[in-house]
Amino acid sequence: MISTVDIKEWGIVGAGGAGFPTYVKLESKAKIFIVNAAECEPLLHKDKEILEHHTEVFFKGLDQCMALTGAQRCIIGIKAKYADLIQKIQSCCADRAEIFPLQDFYPAGDEITLIYETTARVVAAGQLPISEEIVVQNVETIYNVGRGQPVVTTFLTVGGDVEQPMSLEVPIGVAFKDVIAHARPKSDSFAVIVGGPMMGCLAENLNWPVSKTTGGLLVFPVDHPLIRRYETLSVESQVAFIGKAACDQCAMCTELCPRNLLGHPIQPHIAMRKLLFSKGTFTPDAGEAHTLYCCECNLCTLMACPEGLYPSQVCMFNKRELIQAKVPYEGMALNRAHPLIGYRRTPIKKVMARLGLNRFVNQGPLLPFKFQPETLTILLRQHIGAPAAPLVQAGDRVNAEQKIATVGEKLGAEIHAPSAGQVMEVTESHIVIATDATEATVNHSEG
Repeated sequence: MISTVDIKEWGIVGAGGAGFPTYVKLESKAKIFIVNAAECEPLLHKDKEILEHHTEVFFKGLDQCMALTGAQRCIIGIKAKYADLIQKIQSCCADRAEIFPLQDFYPAGDEITLIYETTARVVAAGQLPISEEIVVQNVETIYNVGRGQPVVTTFLTVGGDVEQPMSLEVPIGVAFKDVIAHARPKSDSFAVIVGGPMMGCLAENLNWPVSKTTGGLLVFPVDHPLIRRYETLSVESQVAFIGKAACDQCAMCTELCPRNLLGHPIQPHIAMRKLLFSKGTFTPDAGEAHTLYCCECNLCTLMACPEGLYPSQVCMFNKRELIQAKVPYEGMALNRAHPLIGYRRTPIKKVMARLGLNRFVNQGPLLPFKFQPETLTILLRQHIGAPAAPLVQAGDRVNAEQKIATVGEKLGAEIHAPSAGQVMEVTESHIVIATDATEATVNHSEG
């Protein structure tokens, strides 16, 4: 039986995107353990592929997680449309787990939404799932627990405007460009969204390295409408200017907000109204403290707003200022589901159509990653918490899976070398390793 000390030592973090240290979650005692297999962002498939090709290791990890948390009930939340996969994993569940077939909507994979869908419980605004005696973990995280070794690879999907959409297991530290080349982009000029099309970010540099939380690299033509939206949403002055000029207070952003539908106090249209009467800047206004409960799913920006405005970003910019100024929310929260919640879900088909994604193949079969990187750039902050401190210096030889950076007793995750090789550079932000070619190939065998 493994322990949370082992899980911390292996550097396992939430692979769903946030990178929260897994050992902390698994130290909690819960009654219900939920597997987040929703994978609700379009064009992403890596969790589904892990369940398909690494079923045994996944269930080994699930058994360990259940034992550590003491949970007596396990629910696997997975889209009902994956009927063949459900049938396969159902045969492995026995008394271990029950499968909950999810509707195909966004954001079914939002942790708080998933809890409501699978248990009908509403996690109160500002509270963690453990307040309802629930722990939620993502598929790849559970797989890493089952594998029981240092995390030196990650699974991701390469999709969009490419000849061969695919999911891959790649060494942490490999450059985006080398992974993308594997899928053969259809054009020499393209933009890349890191993550999913709803909650990702634009890649500013394709030499940037893959980390433990990189779940997708989506290729788009540079003139694709979604890329144009992403180019604007990160510019605070443009978000404010456009919002002040065009918001007509239809309140669709709030009506479709997944957290508002669960009775949380977030109201994006109120944040937009405040913007209308502002100087186009964001300040820590206590009247906007409801934005602290924005889950940053971008549904209001990319789907709900009929004017193509940026209410999600307005909430995020307000949220940033409030957190920095330590201004709390002091209002009321209903913390109960809206009676029409089942009718206000946003189907993935509508997301695909609205974002112009139907032109791309929405598949991502797991294929071998044959490229052997000459160098790997290992980031020292791949997780929530303190950055890891280097344990090596330039010129050192390292072995594959050797620990090369540590957070010590601080919240965070240990960092290990994905390949044997020589340390070429050590900075406050990263470690560069020149790899030994024979050690750089990812092992695709079960486990």
